[in-house]
Amino acid sequence: MTQPFVREMSCAGSMADVPDLIDFVESACAEANIHPDSCFDLALALEEAASNVIEHGYRGSGGLLAVRFIVTGRDVTIELRDQAKPFKPKKVSPPDTQISLEDQPLGGLGLHLMYQLMDEVRFETLADGNLLTMVKRGVA
Repeated sequence: MTQPFVREMSCAGSMADVPDLIDFVESACAEANIHPDSCFDLALALEEAASNVIEHGYRGSGGLLAVRFIVTGRDVTIELRDQAKPFKPKKVSPPDTQISLEDQPLGGLGLHLMYQLMDEVRFETLADGNLLTMVKRGVA
């Protein structure tokens, strides 16, 4: 049995860190030979998740973000840990997908995009924050 491919990164959790998170995913994808289309999905899902934590969880004041990129077999898992207040995804209203993108209010699509881009999205409340686990299957 082969060992999983794992890369990790931590940052201060400000919007200025988001490009570094995208670079981290793109570098890990390149190392693991992930197809560019799947890499785009993975990077966008992490960008949306991290932006939501920074904006809503940390209210823009920053806080630790820790990311793990894991390839097991043909599946890629991204774990995002934070120390923000507990997040309850069921309390987020789904966007109105019947209206055009141009007419959508700014924001509010991040969670929806994560669910569309990934095969599995799980939120856990931990003693010291939150753990988001996103899985994309069959891409490695």
